[in-house]
Amino acid sequence: MQVFSHNDYRQLILAYYQTRKSGSAGFTWREFAKLCGYSSPVYLKLVAEGKSSLSEVGVERVAAAIGFTGRELAYFRALVRFNQAKESSVKKSAFAEMRELADKSAVAVLHADQYDYYQAWHHGAIRELAPVMPCATADDLGAALFPQVSASKVRKSLELLDRIGLLEKNGEGYRQTSQSISSGSEVTSLSVRDLHRQMAGLAMDSLESVAKQERDISGLTLGLSQDAYERIVREIADFRQRLVAIATEDNKVDRVYRVNLQLFPLSQNIVSEGGQA
Repeated sequence: MQVFSHNDYRQLILAYYQTRKSGSAGFTWREFAKLCGYSSPVYLKLVAEGKSSLSEVGVERVAAAIGFTGRELAYFRALVRFNQAKESSVKKSAFAEMRELADKSAVAVLHADQYDYYQAWHHGAIRELAPVMPCATADDLGAALFPQVSASKVRKSLELLDRIGLLEKNGEGYRQTSQSISSGSEVTSLSVRDLHRQMAGLAMDSLESVAKQERDISGLTLGLSQDAYERIVREIADFRQRLVAIATEDNKVDRVYRVNLQLFPLSQNIVSEGGQA
């Protein structure tokens, strides 16, 4: 069982069970639970389905049953912490430990590059900027960003974008590929939250640093029902797609922009007269 190829311990447990079962028809969830010292025959099945979680003792039991030792055991412990933690700081610490252990074993953690992509705002900006600045040096690209970024960061960003497949060399410059990356995994979702924080900060800074005619920042405060909220969420999703279509159809780029779309509550749920929230 290759533990380093997983970033979800529940999927790892399921994969181990399926592998054992394919080799022995007699291996059941009951047998697996018994190996781990559980009296409930379906406990590990519930864990694999996300209906229950592992305690610290449970982590050691499962790891021993599977046969994890050394770095694999340390990785499994960190993996469970990563998946079960509620706070972003704990998740980040656990993920950093997972990457370090995987690196020492010469294995790449799944979605680690995507995590890096969403960690810094300038990666997406450089992906848009590099293709329209042929023959530009790292210094040129860094100076063209707002706020400016060092040449060393630009070079690392270009390497990352090339490694992920979002940019590829095109003569003296780069061209954008049609490939995209998903933010749906737990790993990338963690860093996407950081990206949103960075972009919100840049939007705040632009109120003072960017001329009014070069930015458009507005907002609405609305009272909504759950149904109206869900309709607006769908409208925002459709609007994002229309913006992408406009940008795709445009054959000239003068500047790289960021569009932030935010919808968040300013109050608690209000209980109606009928007693329903």
